[in-house]
Amino acid sequence: MAETSVTRRRIIGRITYLALALLILFVQLIPLDTVPPGLGGTSLLPITQPRALAGTETEVLFDPARWIGPDVLLLLTLAWVVRRPSFVSALAVAAVYLLADMLLQRPPGLWSGLVLILTETLRRRARSLWTLPFMLEWATVAGGVIAISAVYRLVLSLAVVPQPPLGLTLLHLMITLALYPAAVFLSYALFGVSRPAPGEVDALGHRL
Repeated sequence: MAETSVTRRRIIGRITYLALALLILFVQLIPLDTVPPGLGGTSLLPITQPRALAGTETEVLFDPARWIGPDVLLLLTLAWVVRRPSFVSALAVAAVYLLADMLLQRPPGLWSGLVLILTETLRRRARSLWTLPFMLEWATVAGGVIAISAVYRLVLSLAVVPQPPLGLTLLHLMITLALYPAAVFLSYALFGVSRPAPGEVDALGHRL
């Protein structure tokens, strides 16, 4: 009976993750300037507006209708992988992020591959992370995100691919990392995704 309950919860968790991921991608495709880049709308490109007197364009960091938001899909993925690895399979991560690469016109396979490496690293360390204070978990996740972001930018630089200004990239990264606790809280409050108790894991014998 316990086995059936665990299997059912795992299936529901995987379906929920895929549904949320597809919803986030759908919102990202909505052509509205009022949608933040991390959740949807435009990508991390410099915002330009006509210079008042000179008649030329100038880059601005903020605009009332367009602002830099967090990477909601990444927050969702990492929070769930750390807390319930069985809810987010490697195949699901690869499929979702490869689809995101194509839909958002990123270099196919680069960001999705880096995210897959990070999630699998966190998946292997999940049991040890469950025993650590939240601040150490947060620091571990932040370190991983910073690492793959640096590699991503380096590869694009070597390939001479146009990139957003470093300042905007760093701002986007800081906002994303700062909101990781919020992603963890909402995952628990709305979907019951939390760290399994040690006894729960030992008794069932499953990596939840």
